[in-house]
Amino acid sequence: MLCLHGFLQNGNILRMRIGSMRKGLKSRVHFQFHDAPFHAASTLTEQQIKDVGGSTDGLTWFQWSDLGPGKRPSLAVKFSNWDTTYASLCDALRQQQPDGLFGFSQGATAAALFLAALQTAQRQGKDLDVPLPKFCIVCAGFLPRDPEYAALLESAKVDVPTLFVMGASDALIPPARSHALMDTFDQRTADMFEHPGAHMVPTCTGEFKQQMVSFLGRFDSDASGTVSVGTSLDSLDDATAAAGAEQQKTEAAAVFDKP
Repeated sequence: MLCLHGFLQNGNILRMRIGSMRKGLKSRVHFQFHDAPFHAASTLTEQQIKDVGGSTDGLTWFQWSDLGPGKRPSLAVKFSNWDTTYASLCDALRQQQPDGLFGFSQGATAAALFLAALQTAQRQGKDLDVPLPKFCIVCAGFLPRDPEYAALLESAKVDVPTLFVMGASDALIPPARSHALMDTFDQRTADMFEHPGAHMVPTCTGEFKQQMVSFLGRFDSDASGTVSVGTSLDSLDDATAAAGAEQQKTEAAAVFDKP
């Protein structure tokens, strides 16, 4: 899985925060991480970044053209420079040849938008050298507030098999917002898992691990049953994985997603 981090994070932070998933699926999945193309400081003021609990080193998949002083990113409704994000992800897929995508929070919405844009382009005979992912896992994603990109998702009706993961107690991205995103996908290829927690990637044990193993098992690409999705990070020690699992619950950067 090529993994896309949340707002004001980067690939290394996400790698730590999904330590439980990496450990639980290490016999099945090789993980790789991709950084968003924009520094938050390029579109937000220092005060706006502090207001959402981030740092100026944080990254973002989106920029906005309707942000003014004192306006929270969550209230912005006009994306800008999405073409840069799309090109960055196209390059990552060409280079890494992943079997699938995983996105958390803003990264989940970026993954969904990317699939919609890529399928739309390929249906028009464009970007055919970009390998379409076989699957996607969208964790705590949301339908964009920008009407143009909401319409892109609705018209594309993405049919890449996708597992939507959402938290029943998520106050930052309430399940209704995740359902709104899911509703834009082809319902014949969309699956859902709701956990009782908040804005987090759930611990990869029990029912959630069973769901993940079952879903990923549909895309086994070699005799060993391992989904080949890039450079393996399984050599990271268990202490790092455990630290990542603990950090999942402190997703301060996701304040961007607050309704």
